[in-house]
Amino acid sequence: MPYTMEVNVAKNQVVVKAFGLTETDVPAYISDFEAAMKKLKPGFTGVTDVTESKSILTPEVAAMLAPTGDIAVAHGVGGWVYVANSPVWKMQMNRLFGKFAVHYPTYEEADAYLKSLSE
Repeated sequence: MPYTMEVNVAKNQVVVKAFGLTETDVPAYISDFEAAMKKLKPGFTGVTDVTESKSILTPEVAAMLAPTGDIAVAHGVGGWVYVANSPVWKMQMNRLFGKFAVHYPTYEEADAYLKSLSE
């Protein structure tokens, strides 16, 4: 599986772990993403963890995934964090989703940031 996507309704959060998406994976990913959005309430938070991905996204995959940012905004995203331990990933995520996403090198730091948004 190139990714996992878990929705925690009680926490109003979606957690994505990406292991290496290809162009053929994107339609299923977007479908899963849209289904996840329908389970969450406005103000939800999200985490995308790419620490186990072997490589950054190809330009084609990045372009195909770009609309997910708008989908999240349309559903009332309250905060989104990317967990990446590579400067290249950080640069790519900022380019794709910089309008609402921030970056942390560990999940623990990302989770602490998201918790601070609701305090």
